[in-house]
Amino acid sequence: MQKPFKKDLSHLSWDEVYARQESRAGLMTEWIDALGLGAGDRVLEIGAGPGFVSLALAERVGSGGLVYALDRSAEALSNLERLQREHRVPQIERIVVDAAALDPAHIRATSALVTMVLHHADNPGSILRSVARCLLPNAPVVIGEFHPDGPCTGGPPRDHRLSPKTIEIWCKQAGLTMAGFHRQTPEHYMLIARRGTSCG
Repeated sequence: MQKPFKKDLSHLSWDEVYARQESRAGLMTEWIDALGLGAGDRVLEIGAGPGFVSLALAERVGSGGLVYALDRSAEALSNLERLQREHRVPQIERIVVDAAALDPAHIRATSALVTMVLHHADNPGSILRSVARCLLPNAPVVIGEFHPDGPCTGGPPRDHRLSPKTIEIWCKQAGLTMAGFHRQTPEHYMLIARRGTSCG
């Protein structure tokens, strides 16, 4: 039986969150491909949680790249730290921070992944503005969310889901230009955007 949804994820353990991340591995492959990640890239991951996606990103960028794994939960990133030690993956920099208040002086990424996190945020538009400030010009951003028209057999309830049009508006306000849309499943969609040359 699915637990009642809580925006702050307090209804789930981090092991349960990790299992949910793992169950979306098929979606993740499309996200990573859409970013065009390659060896040596520096990717910003918003809402890394316990780290399943972070490890996949680290494998793609290789030892010469870097994953900035951001989450506001130190406990979640402690789980990721343990996984890094077990798998010997040093190229992940864990950062405990509110994603709406990133420091662009510290993070200069060549791409960003913002998936299954905006519907948990109190100010999603601010997160996208912060992300844009931390990206190099023309850097791609992949945003993944649950579609309001989906069957709602999993994920957040309908009234917590964000429409693609709403996210497009936030992207435009953040200085991100839309570059693509893909309905991944009846429940999930992804948007591809790029940082402009004038934001920041």
